[in-house]
Amino acid sequence: MSVLESFAVKANKNAPQRQGRARRREPWDRFALRALLVLTLLLGSGAYVCDRFRIGIDDQEALCLPPYRWYLIDTHDRTIGQGQLLAFAASEAMAPYFTPGQTVIKRAVGVAGDRIQVTAITTLVNGVPQPQSALALAKTLGERPAAFSREGFIVPHDQLWVMGETRDSFDSRYWGALPMERVIGRAYALF
Repeated sequence: MSVLESFAVKANKNAPQRQGRARRREPWDRFALRALLVLTLLLGSGAYVCDRFRIGIDDQEALCLPPYRWYLIDTHDRTIGQGQLLAFAASEAMAPYFTPGQTVIKRAVGVAGDRIQVTAITTLVNGVPQPQSALALAKTLGERPAAFSREGFIVPHDQLWVMGETRDSFDSRYWGALPMERVIGRAYALF
């Protein structure tokens, strides 16, 4: 007898035994309990993620923080340090570029206690020149650059000095320091 024939005989001997043993099914109530537990965990974690995180999209023609257009906003993280991106709700002072309540994303370049100096050609934070910081929008806003100049401005407690990374970014240089109560959360550039 060949090896294949002996294997076939063995398989045939075991076949009736396998057919006789039916797979034992789990009671439906036990299955329903497990399914409910898994569904509850999925919905709970999904609700937490949806509550904590938002997606921000810069829909402006000229990007404020190039090359990024999409941002992840962590609404549970409102601790903002110098150099970090943040999302905040626009105020009435930001018209005509932003409507009140609109989500805006900028970089915090000055925190409480920092010294700000704004001139027509540059913005200094603690004596350090900021890139692309000339007052390029002054003429567009119908003002002389001198109208936005600040000499020795100290960022107050619970406020931030925020700026974009382009010359024509409408930011704190034009409307002043940002109150912390307007901060929505910390932002992370995605793509």
